Amino acid sequence: MLGKGFAIGRYPVTFEEYDVFCERTGRRKPDDEGWGRGRRPVVNVNWNDATAYAQWLARESGERYRLPSNAEFEYATRAGGSTRYPWGDALGRDAANCGGCGSLWDSRRAAPVGRFPPNAWGLYDMVGNVWQWVADCWDADYRANPDDGGAYTTGAYCDKKVIRGGSWSAEAKEVRSANRWRDFTVRSSDDIGFRVAREMR
Repeated sequence: MLGKGFAIGRYPVTFEEYDVFCERTGRRKPDDEGWGRGRRPVVNVNWNDATAYAQWLARESGERYRLPSNAEFEYATRAGGSTRYPWGDALGRDAANCGGCGSLWDSRRAAPVGRFPPNAWGLYDMVGNVWQWVADCWDADYRANPDDGGAYTTGAYCDKKVIRGGSWSAEAKEVRSANRWRDFTVRSSDDIGFRVAREMR
């Protein structure tokens, strides 16, 4: 059960958006691997970079932006459903970008955002394309996670944060709605990006 209302980005944050942040704050722009910037999801950003972007966006807008919690991300991914994938129980073809998803970009690179059908709530790329950082520390069995859907932010494994959704380089089983993994907060990769959430007033 989620205790508070929230909004979540329709797409993962793109290079176009993240580059503005870098230009205005003097941060180094992340490498695009030669795939192109623009509407591709930003990659090669670590958890600290993603958090800094959300904090900057909050200051610029006056809104309460942050990374979504693990529970919020899964809730938004499922969009009221309970199936293995956001679109149903069968993987099908060309519904997402992953190793074996049947897309043009499978196992090669990230696709521009919005190239696959949205889920029932109009959210794009909740699974596949790039893993996405969330606010939570890693917890192997969920036992320490808050009951209200908030982020788990203390514990023995807070040097690792949860990533959700699978990616262009991940196997199909990794793009399940329920799947999560983890990575070190200081590590960046060409298959990890993020999206932001906004707390409702």
